[in-house]
Amino acid sequence: MREAAGFTLIELMIVIVIIGVISTVALLSTRGPDPGRVLAREADRLVLCIDQAIEVAVAGPRHLGMRVDPTHYGFRIYRAGKWEKLSHPPCRDRAWPPGLRWRTEVEGRRLPTAGGDAQTPQIYLLGSGEVSPFRIELEQSGVRWIVTGTGWGEVRRQLASP
Repeated sequence: MREAAGFTLIELMIVIVIIGVISTVALLSTRGPDPGRVLAREADRLVLCIDQAIEVAVAGPRHLGMRVDPTHYGFRIYRAGKWEKLSHPPCRDRAWPPGLRWRTEVEGRRLPTAGGDAQTPQIYLLGSGEVSPFRIELEQSGVRWIVTGTGWGEVRRQLASP
């Protein structure tokens, strides 16, 4: 009896699956991260940091503030008549991702994107739970997220309509 030459169906299917996996990995590695997803994560992180800072302020009770600058944002605590940087993890300074543009309004007034005392906060988080009403717009690659805070400490994020 003579043996059949060629490949079995199973062998062909395995090769096709391997080629598919390799091409998927190659495609994903060349595309880079999705800017919309990166910006959504940054908006989530900002909301989480502000919520945690509000909890720290209320638990104290102590007065905290948030400072937004061109390269980063961070939180300050009011001690002995002056504002100092907070250094514990949820409230330490965080750098903005490269290419991100932002705009901040506090109590309806747009804040300048540069200048001012680096220690003085622009948004106040009081030990009573009150917060300066604010709006922070984050934009990158045509995608915009808006993070808002009410006077009573409610912080939200939403995708801005195009």
